Amino acid sequence: MARGSAPARLALVLVLALVPGCLGGSPRPQFFTLSPASGPGAGPALASLPDLGLVVGPLDLPRFLDRPELVTRDGAYHLVVADAERWGGSLRSDILHGVADGLSRLLGTALVAVYPGEPRFSARYRILLDVRELDAVRGEKVTLRLRWTVASLPDGRAVAVEESVIEQPVASGSFEELVAAESAALGAATRQIAERIAQLSAS
Repeated sequence: MARGSAPARLALVLVLALVPGCLGGSPRPQFFTLSPASGPGAGPALASLPDLGLVVGPLDLPRFLDRPELVTRDGAYHLVVADAERWGGSLRSDILHGVADGLSRLLGTALVAVYPGEPRFSARYRILLDVRELDAVRGEKVTLRLRWTVASLPDGRAVAVEESVIEQPVASGSFEELVAAESAALGAATRQIAERIAQLSAS
């Protein structure tokens, strides 16, 4: 009995080893990050304000988006959470740093701090961000609705409260093209924020 059980156990081990391959196994994760500076909304610089200090954040983000996986929409009420497509860092961090980098470049200033960090320089404005909508439909479009407030420092008084609504087509059904469209939408919204700050600074 003992001799006969060894081949059986070996066969069982081989079958179990082959099962994941037969079923395809788990998909290998892919990691993405936003790159707003590469989108069409980036464009040329708007001003050169090297003494202008800014603080970007905090950011309000819908809870269903604040997760490691990419989330897309399939219909009015159905969300799809990707199994293998994930953010390299976090969507929250990508948005905050994307807006900060964009404002720095568009307004010609290196004096930009990102929440929760506090500036070690004299800051004139804080930009508060509220993502009301970031709907991504594969192969169709990305819709970004971003409400933003420019508050004077140090008193925190709002000097501009506006909303950017950006629709960006998605070139194909790939996640890479989807993230590219999200990046472009964020870049376009950042440019609108920079234009308003430039106006405030000029006045």
